[in-house]
Parts: sequence; structure tokens; C-alpha cells
Amino acid sequence: MKIICIGFLILSLASCGGSGTDSIVIEPIDVGVPESNGPDSNTYPGVTWETFPAADVGMSQSAIDQALNYAFKSSRNTQGVVIVRHGVVVAERYANGSSQDSLATSWSTGKSFASALIGIALRQELLDSIDVPAETYLTDWADTNKTDITLRAILEMRSGLGEAAEGDSNIYTSGGISGDQLAYALDRHPETIPRTDNWAYQNTDSMLLGGILEASTGQPVADFADTYLFSKIGMSANWWTDEASNVMTYCCIDATSRDFARFGLLFARDGRWQDEQIMTAQWVAESTTVPTGTNNPYYALQWWVEPGYGYFYSAGLHQNNIYVYPQYDLVIVRNSSYTKIGDEAIRSAANYHSTLPPSDWSDAEFLTPIINAINN
Repeated sequence: MKIICIGFLILSLASCGGSGTDSIVIEPIDVGVPESNGPDSNTYPGVTWETFPAADVGMSQSAIDQALNYAFKSSRNTQGVVIVRHGVVVAERYANGSSQDSLATSWSTGKSFASALIGIALRQELLDSIDVPAETYLTDWADTNKTDITLRAILEMRSGLGEAAEGDSNIYTSGGISGDQLAYALDRHPETIPRTDNWAYQNTDSMLLGGILEASTGQPVADFADTYLFSKIGMSANWWTDEASNVMTYCCIDATSRDFARFGLLFARDGRWQDEQIMTAQWVAESTTVPTGTNNPYYALQWWVEPGYGYFYSAGLHQNNIYVYPQYDLVIVRNSSYTKIGDEAIRSAANYHSTLPPSDWSDAEFLTPIINAINN
């Protein structure tokens, strides 16, 4: 509802939102004037996104421009930025040679997608709980010293498993064991007790989620994602696999910046897309809340969290990020310049990703003007 200020002249003139040393502040009164038919928290994109001027969703264009100018300084190698509020695009910019149709890549943002699929499997009762031993689904671990590692511990990056023999980052660079990255992730040994003060960021932990999803759903991860996530939100995405056909659930989704914004909007709306609850609001809250007992106060279940600033985000190498501000119904996507090497989305010596890092980057300098665009 729109608010109209009604008041009287007492001692000095008081206007709606005005103040003065001798003025009386008069509280606004709701007189029931309906809002205009603009976008709101029930607006979703269809096949394409609607675009609206920033002012139509209560934002300052000049403040938004400040953020865009920061992102597109040449040394920051930004390919695209998309800002969505109330389900519509209010600002976007692309580097020369790129457009809204240009593919970007997720890097580790893919971890949050894998977490979302766990939430979807829970809603469909294909998974009973994330507190069950991971060996329930990772049968290679049966009757080993890994039986006390739960799915929750893996999601939190607190499995207690040591690094793979050739190091964690080599899951991507070396391609795992004869091209099998899931086997590479499975072939590790406990070093600490799960879910203690042992947080360790490991791509190999996230790779295990693919094996858990396939065992629990009875479907290839790519098929499950296409059917129950991507197609539901209108997202066109290509999730890379290793040479053993395992989806690389720690990274590597190719999509447009606009399509990454769809995923952010799903989480801004508590897992609901139009009239369908794709995952429970409880899962959205749980997966984006820092768990108790962790020694990393900024990491949830494959999502990063900034509790003091009211947002959570999915973070990929070279600032390929999706920022979500639920209280503002706001999603911000930033992608770096991307070149796909090779003809196939199968990680091998001939097929890989190449993105350009920003020479300097500050989330605060990028995000603060956008939030100020709302507050002003």
C-alpha cells in the first residue's frame, strides 16, 4: 500500500519526510491507496526477463552506476553484471564483445548448486536426512574408518578427511584418477574427527555430493538437475563432467549471467518459484546459516555468509559470484571474462576453463553503492 501523510500546521509547517528544529514530526497514516502495478516479491521472469528502470523498484540509478563503474574498470576484467530486484532486471552491463547471451562459468559457485540439489532430494524424500552416514550412499566407504562421516559434515566442509594424494586443487588440474574425479575424492583418509574445529575448504568434499546424489536419486546428476532445478527456473545450463562422466559438483557450470541470477532469485524467495516450492524454505535457511561448532564463521552448507551485512553468496574463482539479499528481494551477479577452451564440456587436456582475475577487487566497494541505491 502507498502511504499518504496527513497532518496539520502546528507551530511550523511539517511535510512528509521533512524535519526542522521547531517542526512536529507527523507519523504517516495508511489511507488505503493501492500501489501501482509494478514488480514485487511475486514477480518472476518467464522465458525472458522483464527490465524496469531502477526508480520503479525503489532504487537510485546514480548509485547503481557507481557500482557498475567500479566493476568495469578495465583492470577488473568483468564480463557481466546483472542486478535483479523484485524479479526484474533493473541494471546490467557487459564488457565489449559480450552480451546478455554470453556464457560465463561458475567455478566454485557450482558447489551451491550441488547443495541445492541435496535440498531438492530431501524435499522429494529421496534422502532421509543429512545426518546419516555418507557411506549409506558412498558404498566404497562401507566397513572403513570413514563410517562416522555424515552428509552434513561433507556439506559443511568438516569431513575430517585429509587432502588427496596429489593435493586438493589437482582434482581439476590432474583430472583425478585416470580421469575419474569421484574416485580421487573418495580415496582420502580421515585426519580429524568430523564436525569439530576442522573446517577445511576442499573441492574433493564437494565432489562427493555428486556420488551421493546419484546413489540417492537413481539418476545421473545432470538429469536430476535439468529436471528438478534448471528447467523449473527457466535456466539453460551446461554442467561439466570428468572423463568418467561424473558431474563436477564442486564447480564448472556454464550459463549466462542472467541465468545465474535465476538461481539467486530462487534462494531470495525461500526456494519457491512462482507457484511451486522447489525446495523447502527450511532448507534454504539451513543451507545458508553458519552451523554451530565450526571454526569458520562465514561458511554454511556450500554457501558463504556475511551475517553482519544481511546477505549470503555463492563464490567462484575470480569473483564469479552470486550475491543474495533476501530482505531486499535483491540478487546481484558478477562474472569474470570467460573463454571456454575446447569443443566439449568434459574436463580433459583438450577441454578446460579460462577466466581472467580482477587485479583488485573489494566486495564492499562493489556492493555498498547498490545497497545505498535502495536506502537512498
